[in-house]
Amino acid sequence: MSTETRKHSLTTTATILLGILLLSGCVMEKPTVRNYRKVSQMQNLTPVTVEQLRQIVAADTTHYKVVVLTSSCCGYCIINMRDLYPKKMAEYDSNTVSWYFVEESYSTAQYMDEVFTKYHIDSPRYWINDTLPQYRPLKVKNMFVLLWNLFHHYGESYEEAGFDVADNRLNNIVNAIAPQQQIITNVVGVPTTLLLDPQGRMKCTCTIANDGTTLFGPTELGDITVPITQLDFAKVDTLNYASQVCTPEGCQ
Repeated sequence: MSTETRKHSLTTTATILLGILLLSGCVMEKPTVRNYRKVSQMQNLTPVTVEQLRQIVAADTTHYKVVVLTSSCCGYCIINMRDLYPKKMAEYDSNTVSWYFVEESYSTAQYMDEVFTKYHIDSPRYWINDTLPQYRPLKVKNMFVLLWNLFHHYGESYEEAGFDVADNRLNNIVNAIAPQQQIITNVVGVPTTLLLDPQGRMKCTCTIANDGTTLFGPTELGDITVPITQLDFAKVDTLNYASQVCTPEGCQ
């Protein structure tokens, strides 16, 4: 590819990305100080540190608990808000199961009211507001900094691009909310659901990848086949994604 062609390609890509940023409301809701202040002033949203969230969940010893880590601008999160959570909530009496919806980052929390109203979810709304190094969210001073890093450090990690964000943040959060004997390593994004019994035990799944890598994480609400109240919280389920050899006769 010639130098001119590469320059044209980069210019086109930059233009498309800028257009997406300008046209997409959720993408534009950025991790800036100004947005943080806006979310902090919303009366229907409750800011909590990770330790405060742990205490809130742990204090409830009479219910099974579902903690939903979500984002109001995540497509799969919205699908679950529309299709999964209302259905599951309708299956249980409020005297049996308590629900905790937690926006994992302030950058999109201002949309929580809109999303909850649209999908008829009546539940307290929390958002994580924690400055400890292991829980610190992505934050930049202003949009110009965000755009500069986007175009001049494209393809690099947040840390390499100069952003301030905790490593393994979501895993750290889950490990703090529901400590396990085995460290949680399989929380790579949202939505993530934590299923806990009244004693605070979390239902977990061990996933074995094709290369033999073992990942340990919370069992997702959409993966269970029995009611929450009938789960064996003392047992760790195992999912094995072993490689298959496929022929015209089938796969083994």
